[in-house]
Amino acid sequence: MADGSIRIYLYHRATGLPLDETKLAESYAEAEKKKRRAGEKTLTDLIRFFDTSETFNSLSEESRKQYPWKLKRIEAKWGSVPEDTFNNSDDADAFAGDALAWHQELGKTSHRSADNLMSALCRVLSFAKEKRRIKYHPIPSFERLYKSDRAEKVWPEELQQQFIRTARPAMVTAMILVRNTAMRAADIRKFPWTRYDGERIQIRSSKTKKLLWIPATRELKAHLDGLTRTGALVMLTPTGKAYTRRYFNEHWREDADAVNAGELNFHDNRGTAATLLAEAGATAPEIAEALTWTVDKAQRVIDAYLARRGVLAANAIAKLEDHRDRIANKNGN
Repeated sequence: MADGSIRIYLYHRATGLPLDETKLAESYAEAEKKKRRAGEKTLTDLIRFFDTSETFNSLSEESRKQYPWKLKRIEAKWGSVPEDTFNNSDDADAFAGDALAWHQELGKTSHRSADNLMSALCRVLSFAKEKRRIKYHPIPSFERLYKSDRAEKVWPEELQQQFIRTARPAMVTAMILVRNTAMRAADIRKFPWTRYDGERIQIRSSKTKKLLWIPATRELKAHLDGLTRTGALVMLTPTGKAYTRRYFNEHWREDADAVNAGELNFHDNRGTAATLLAEAGATAPEIAEALTWTVDKAQRVIDAYLARRGVLAANAIAKLEDHRDRIANKNGN
């Protein structure tokens, strides 16, 4: 260990289950009971049941790309655990204890990676239970180790404008799109000219997943009208190709670093767009309609971003003062 001490971890080779050094014989015997028998299905089969399902196929492309490494790690660790483990409440509960301990151990290296792996494991078990493949899902929830609070991570208007003045053309287009629509990076990278008709743009609703037309702001319309259409997509690399996720992230980070954006990332612009609408007086339903979000999501953004900045309180006090002025004027008349 980091402090120079030695810690020993013992595992049952056939199942991958941890063994108790103080009760080695007993814990080994218990693990032996869970060894895979000939023809017996295992957690590996549950993983295949999930990643070959229509449910998995219906996930977004970005989500599907994130699963292989997670499922491979889970299979290496827990793949030999018998499927029947999840048909017995005691065995399922014992597995939950082992898996949660694994989560804590992984967290010593990376909180985010530990949470990602645990989430994927829970998703596999949740799907299996939902489809009545197993009786018990022993980890319906778990305490995440990675805590991300970006409520104060907002791109100031002046920083966005500096980025627009200095960034490469494709990243300027990305900024104009996100600050006026709050679209995800994946949607912006693939945004085609056919979704702009000169007055409106078509974006995907986070609620229904359908494409909806919304009015283009003056800034967005002016920018799109000023671009030369050299391909099917609005945003292309310097060589005229579609941006990959990695290439987009590299270019965005380089241009963001050039204006000293610090920890601010692309996603923070989405919260900024909603925040500006709220500051302008738009209600949660109006923001949801404008950005094709759910009302709940719009309200969460308002609660997270504006409350931290005192904007809601300032707006409330301003309205109170206006109301008092109207009363005073009325009484004076």
